[in-house]
Amino acid sequence: MRKNQYFCTRMSKLLPFQFLSVENAVSLIESRGSVLNLMNECGFFLCQRGSIDVSIDDKTFLMQEGSIYYYLPSTYVSILKSSPDLEGILVKCSVDFVMPLTQLIINSGYYFSLRQNPCIQLSDRQRSAIESLVGLLRTHWANVTVGGPNPDVELLHRELIMSLGRSIFYEIMFAYSSSQPITVQAHTSRDGVFQKFLTSLFRNFKREREVNFYADELSLTPRYFSSIIKDRSGHSALQWIVQMVISSAKQELISTDKSIKEISQEFNFPTQSFFGKYFKQYVGVSPKTFRKQHLGKHQQDEAED
Repeated sequence: MRKNQYFCTRMSKLLPFQFLSVENAVSLIESRGSVLNLMNECGFFLCQRGSIDVSIDDKTFLMQEGSIYYYLPSTYVSILKSSPDLEGILVKCSVDFVMPLTQLIINSGYYFSLRQNPCIQLSDRQRSAIESLVGLLRTHWANVTVGGPNPDVELLHRELIMSLGRSIFYEIMFAYSSSQPITVQAHTSRDGVFQKFLTSLFRNFKREREVNFYADELSLTPRYFSSIIKDRSGHSALQWIVQMVISSAKQELISTDKSIKEISQEFNFPTQSFFGKYFKQYVGVSPKTFRKQHLGKHQQDEAED
């Protein structure tokens, strides 16, 4: 039992996603009130049996066997009712893991469409592909040897699990791109402002971090612009900007060998020191410390456990 607890603690520090039971998800929402609002998490639920009514940003979706719901950051989720035989796969992901992948393969218009139409009915092939990848991920997860004599093998296994996580994400995005949404929602003028903001943010976040820049692009006052973004997403324009910058900077620190100075220049910070202060303000540690914590150096974790 102690070894399993150690394993779960260790892997939770290393991996950006986790499996949840349907019962735990319902309990989580109930523990936080009737509505769950998470800024820094996303994920999906694949309904394998039964049915569930889910309200997302005041829109209701009926999910049945073969339906999948992909939720993005800053959405308001509540479960209205579910059948007693409800079963499914529920995976929760860190935005820091998903956001850089999203930037690579989908544009902001598609991102906005996904927010508006998060539920689709999978084909048999799509469902089989996702279930197979999830099964493979679970198998590797369960068979990782933590704290073994060969840290290189442990690191390789971790990277394999990360690759499977990315494959699941890509498979889900492929399913969405080739399927019809369960419900199509009409766009309002405020939705249009939010979509244009995301378009500009995807294009400019490495150069522009001021709310005024994005408000000026839309010929709106910063105050009115910010109120629209808050109304449509539940979070301020500044929070969106910071999330995009920090998520991408974390990915650069973890997955590349670029120097911190090179990363600070890539993100258009005037100096490496300014980048360090900005990063520490929102992450709590310096870029150098963050990189060390996420490069497979587990001695401190082992001592603590």
